[in-house]
Amino acid sequence: MEKRLDSWKEIAAYLGREVRTVQRWAKTGHLPVHRIPGGERPRVFALKEEIDAWLGPSGPGRRDQGGAAPLSVPGPALSEDSSSAPPPAAPLASSRRRARAALLAGLAVLLVGGALAVGRWLRLGPSGPRPPRTAVAVLPLENLSAQGAYAAFASGLHEELLTQLTGVSGLTVVGRTSVMGYAGTVKPLREIGNELGVGSIVEGSVQVAGNQLRVNVQLIDAATQAHLWAERYDRTLDDAFAVQSDIARRVVAAVGARLTSAEAGALAASPTRSAEAYLLYLQGRAYWRRPGYERGNLEIAERLFEQALALDSSFALAHAALSLVLGQMSWFRYEVSPAVLARQRSEAETALRLAPGLAAAHTAVGLALYFGPADYGRALDEFRLALRAAPSDAEAWAWVGYVHRRLGDWDSVDVAFANAVQLDPRNANLFFDLRGLTSQALRRYGDAVAAFRRALVLAPDLLAARLALGWTYAEWTGQLDTLRSTFAGMDARTRVAAGGLDFLLLERQPDSLLAVLAGAHQIWIEDQPLYRPTALYAAWAHELRGDSTAARAAFQAAVRLLDSLVRALPNDWRVHAARGLALAGLGRRGDARREAAWLALSDVHGGDRAFGLLLEVERAAILAQTGPPDAAVRVLERLPAEPAPRISVPLLRLDPRWDPIRGDPHFQTLLAKRADAPSR
Repeated sequence: MEKRLDSWKEIAAYLGREVRTVQRWAKTGHLPVHRIPGGERPRVFALKEEIDAWLGPSGPGRRDQGGAAPLSVPGPALSEDSSSAPPPAAPLASSRRRARAALLAGLAVLLVGGALAVGRWLRLGPSGPRPPRTAVAVLPLENLSAQGAYAAFASGLHEELLTQLTGVSGLTVVGRTSVMGYAGTVKPLREIGNELGVGSIVEGSVQVAGNQLRVNVQLIDAATQAHLWAERYDRTLDDAFAVQSDIARRVVAAVGARLTSAEAGALAASPTRSAEAYLLYLQGRAYWRRPGYERGNLEIAERLFEQALALDSSFALAHAALSLVLGQMSWFRYEVSPAVLARQRSEAETALRLAPGLAAAHTAVGLALYFGPADYGRALDEFRLALRAAPSDAEAWAWVGYVHRRLGDWDSVDVAFANAVQLDPRNANLFFDLRGLTSQALRRYGDAVAAFRRALVLAPDLLAARLALGWTYAEWTGQLDTLRSTFAGMDARTRVAAGGLDFLLLERQPDSLLAVLAGAHQIWIEDQPLYRPTALYAAWAHELRGDSTAARAAFQAAVRLLDSLVRALPNDWRVHAARGLALAGLGRRGDARREAAWLALSDVHGGDRAFGLLLEVERAAILAQTGPPDAAVRVLERLPAEPAPRISVPLLRLDPRWDPIRGDPHFQTLLAKRADAPSR
């Protein structure tokens, strides 16, 4: 018999465990594994006699502790020891990179001393009370399937298992974003438990071959490493929901939580009468939740949800998911039309009609109200109903916070953030957006800086947080060094998309601005706050250079583009704001003032405390170009003391777009009066 095992796969197969479990034992339990240096990923081997000696009569690899017995040679379809099959090479390399990034982030968290810790048991020290077992983290399920139709199946199953468990009131379930950082990690479970503040951890693997489904899952006490429950399911794909439902029920029982009768019914009730529709739905969820909100992934998810609904039109979960995808397609401006928003709302309302108690249906209706008619009061009601059905839903708590931000209920934003981050403590977007951008708008600059830095610890490549940090320093003190270093080395298209043109205006570098525009070859700059043609920035650059002829030509080009766009999007305040600025540049003062008047009467002006105040900044900028100066000053007088992004005394002093009123005594008085206003 061969005495040597020449890979993690062979070692795991010999022990009858998953690859990452064996890797963890090698790191923390002194499993005798030898490494052969060389290359980016050193090879490993182990000797069977050394492993047998390490195991002894009761070592951690013995299957008499609750697992199945080690199985023999892999078969052609599902391997007899599916937990030993390695994932494809590229995903494994990616997992290792993420593991290293997560480890570095964890070290940085230790260095900052937990100053941003939130929650009852988040970031407890070694002497603090142990989190209860009912605080659960479900790690991403390892995908052991071959690349193909079901390569994303494990991700979808993980998503739905999380969704089911968040609906159990007796559990506190860590949010998806926080656990996704541990995909493929070999970090010890005790360390993961400490980082997430949980008492129990679920891990496992999924393998699909043909119509066969194998799921290995285990529930482990995070502090003691004791196995609370483990199971291997060998079923067909038609049984996917039954497997998922059984896992959820067994986890609830094993951690000592109790189900209400309604919760028990929800866990047991199949969401669709079509097994094929459910598989399509799981695949759709996997594409929908891929990072980056890339258009291709959203379009694939949309098609998969539509295919699921073609098989079962009464599938409420699929209606809700399709509504959410349509909302993202509209929000990221991949599909811009009233028809998309109408379809988003229709799908959400259908989901709610089919399943009135479904958390996802209430979330979908809430988002349709948020993105469509901006009915924030009713949207808030729907998100609260979603939380009633799924108390551990961190995303629903985040949406509660975003609604309160639109309504100007700032204390409620802080409460929502605290609840969301307790459930999803490693979600960088919560720190960047809900905490950081809110603090920046409120001029709590110290809090904003701390939140952006925390986001960058969790996600070092989060460019939006790095940019927000730079803009915060610019607003707070007028310091541009952080922004300058952030933009350094960016290619032209990235710099345009990241707000680099506004930075070059502040630096009064028209030649550099025109050079960036020439290299970017873009017509529009669009994001959620603003929507401007690049010709408008070219016009401002030519003005700084003193070239009135080129500036006029660029302003005319901008007006032509905006005239066509305003017909397509007649109620979009961003288009009217940009058009007003372009008309003002052309000297068409009456037309520009009419756009400023339109902005003052828009629904966003009075009903949205976040974007409504940004709208006011744009309106003041139009009036600064058209005169009289005191008209702009009257608008500006309240803005530096109100929550509003990208407006402060340092920025008013730097931005050349305020040059037409810079010498006005009322403007100078405003700057002097606000210069000493407190900021935090």
